[in-house]
Amino acid sequence: MPGKPATDTPAFPHGRELLAELEALRGLLGRHGCPGEDAPDVLGLLRLCPGLRLDQWPELAARHGLQDWLALPLARAEFPFLARLQQVLNDLAFQTEHDPLTGLRNRRAFDRILARELERARRSGAALALAMFDLDDFKAVNDTYGHPCGDEVLTALARVLLEGTRSYDVAARLGGEEFALVMPETGLSKARGIVERILDAMRTRSVACPEAPPIRVTCSAGLACRRGPGDMSAQELYALADKALYEAKAQGKDRVVAAPLADLQPPRRESLVAANEKKFLFTGS
Repeated sequence: MPGKPATDTPAFPHGRELLAELEALRGLLGRHGCPGEDAPDVLGLLRLCPGLRLDQWPELAARHGLQDWLALPLARAEFPFLARLQQVLNDLAFQTEHDPLTGLRNRRAFDRILARELERARRSGAALALAMFDLDDFKAVNDTYGHPCGDEVLTALARVLLEGTRSYDVAARLGGEEFALVMPETGLSKARGIVERILDAMRTRSVACPEAPPIRVTCSAGLACRRGPGDMSAQELYALADKALYEAKAQGKDRVVAAPLADLQPPRRESLVAANEKKFLFTGS
């Protein structure tokens, strides 16, 4: 399907998410092909877009190469079953892709988003940052104050992540007391500033616990960034951020440690030393 990747966000609710869906669908159709006019079967795909007006569509289509998509206005009063169906689908999608305690994305949804942002960054050459967070001494909180208090601490960190990030950043609870944050088009210096503010907000926040006095909890963070057109898998970026997080714990917790820029690490150079020089280096004769 023709068109260029979407990089900016249109002025309507959930615009970035819609463009990401269209971009992913365009890629699938490009790989599997679209039937010609003489094909026996034609499949039409319907996606309701609340907040998007018909008069906005021409500019959006021209800007993002969507001229081959058909926009059809539907009045809620005339098609209430479609609105209800879309709401059911939205509810089911939210339940399957979000953590029930914190409301953040779960690991499965976050992995998909991270892979998508990595591909977008690879094509555009833009920077991309991944931060991993782990609550410090969380087991002691559960053991001392009980699991309901632990749940309040997890929820508090989720709120801090949502309050301290931008609309296009995506936070997730990976599991247990471990969280992650992907920051598109964000270099190392800016990402570090965002993470530092999150850690500061967490250490100064008082968490109210059931049947216990308010407590304060800190967290540690590992930060990894990539930039440039080089290929990097989500697993490789995770590994860099996880190693940096481990180092933050080892240095005393309640801090952020950044991994070296992945695409700027010096490549290995094959030795050009001749055989007799090698003999001298290893034997001294």
